[in-house]
Amino acid sequence: MICTPGGNGAFPWTHELSLQSWIEDRHMTDVLEDADVLIVIGSSLGEVTSNYFTFEPRGRIIQIDAEPRVLESNRPGLGIRADAGQALAALDSALDEALAATAAAPDWHGITPEDLVKESLAKVKARLEEQDLGKELKFMADIREAVPADMQTFWDMTISAYWGWSCWDSREGQFHSAQGAGGLGYGFPAAIGGAVGLETVGKPSRVLAVSGDGSSMYSISELATAKQHNVPVTWLIVDDGGYGILREYMVGAFGKATATELARPDFVKLAEAFGVPARRVARRTSGRTQRGLRRGRPQRRRG
Repeated sequence: MICTPGGNGAFPWTHELSLQSWIEDRHMTDVLEDADVLIVIGSSLGEVTSNYFTFEPRGRIIQIDAEPRVLESNRPGLGIRADAGQALAALDSALDEALAATAAAPDWHGITPEDLVKESLAKVKARLEEQDLGKELKFMADIREAVPADMQTFWDMTISAYWGWSCWDSREGQFHSAQGAGGLGYGFPAAIGGAVGLETVGKPSRVLAVSGDGSSMYSISELATAKQHNVPVTWLIVDDGGYGILREYMVGAFGKATATELARPDFVKLAEAFGVPARRVARRTSGRTQRGLRRGRPQRRRG
């Protein structure tokens, strides 16, 4: 079982059959390509899920989705229009009957599915450790350490979110990001809506929003909304001096970047001008974010 970015948290991260959310990793693509049957639930097998359209499955695809336009939109297969929950319940019942009639043990080229999962995750871990990614991994680990296990998080289109698609363990919380159109500015307004909704139904309502300095400017005015309605959102803005992912793409493709550097405001002073407490965080992201998440009502962190 592996989750796409939009499905992060749908299956327990620590389950013995969980390949987690590393669906962009080539090692995971190899596993999926080798499957006899792939059951795809709630995904169009689009750009990210297909590892940028390099995915070439050799087995049969069964695709389940409530939206008929999604079915077989990127890959031929058996398309079933259905609610995911209802389809899974029916499939679970059918498989119970089918498996009861066979004594064959699950086998993947001579190893158990559990061992396949362990080996695949170990390959991903080894690949990451071979690269100069210590700073990024530590940053994401610090955020995960700071965030309570049951907290809902909302991620903008920013490098931190792209890491989160793969490495974020939602635990008992939920992971929300701008899937589909991928519009900049999603994170903070979505977090405000999420916090209000949670509060309305009597659940713990403090949430975390994560944006980049570029994407945050699309929704900076919503600080007024958060302040006016005293919404319990902590907003972490990761400032890398512009549109960082576009800079990376351009340099990789053309050797230089154009129009990716931004004139940014002093985010701390800007938040304070709205009456929202804010702090600049250069190091010790975990501890300071934890303190921000414990405080009441709107908070802002700039990293």
